[in-house]
Amino acid sequence: MTVLNRIATKWNRFAQRSNDTRAAVELSRLNLPYLPWSDASLLPSALQVVLNEIEINSRMTVVEFGSGVSTIYIAQILSGLGGRIVSFESDLEWATFVHNRLAALNLSEFVSVIHAPLRPCTLSKNGLQWYDQAIVTTAVQDLSVDCVVVDGPPAYKAGYELARYPALPALQARLAQDYVVFLDDIHRLGEQEILRLWAERFGIKFLSHFSKGNIARGVHGEAHFVV
Repeated sequence: MTVLNRIATKWNRFAQRSNDTRAAVELSRLNLPYLPWSDASLLPSALQVVLNEIEINSRMTVVEFGSGVSTIYIAQILSGLGGRIVSFESDLEWATFVHNRLAALNLSEFVSVIHAPLRPCTLSKNGLQWYDQAIVTTAVQDLSVDCVVVDGPPAYKAGYELARYPALPALQARLAQDYVVFLDDIHRLGEQEILRLWAERFGIKFLSHFSKGNIARGVHGEAHFVV
């Protein structure tokens, strides 16, 4: 690694910590109770990028792959807009936990947490499993999706680098004319390759936020710039 690369890496880490601190303060204004924030969760600054998009561009129908803290915060924002989020989760116990927490917060009207086990998928790369394709197709069949958040399935193990690729192809028939897609963990080479493949297939230009939670934002159609 060159001196310049080391300096850039240190700066990104500093900026990430600063952005996460500021985002955490802003997220606290939503007055939600304590939520279990794990290493798999979107970082606060990445979540803020997603919430800014939904609020500024009035995204009304969100599909999320990988449920958790983000599901609850997104539902809270959508409750004020009259929108809805459909979130797919492969772990039944975790899906149940998120569902129950949403019910306790009176947010169930605005969200569906759907258990979709990992299964062989015709859209996958390298034979990797993805969320049960039939369950996903049925759940979105009447939707016009204008926001996609991809933070699952797990893709950190060797050989699983492209596990998240099917998300956008699986929704292709249900995507609105104007939509946005977010992909988390773009510091990893697998996610960077997925961005390249999606950009090529869907004609989307992605903006990578390495200092804001390692999340990428890609817009198809019209949208305001979001920071």
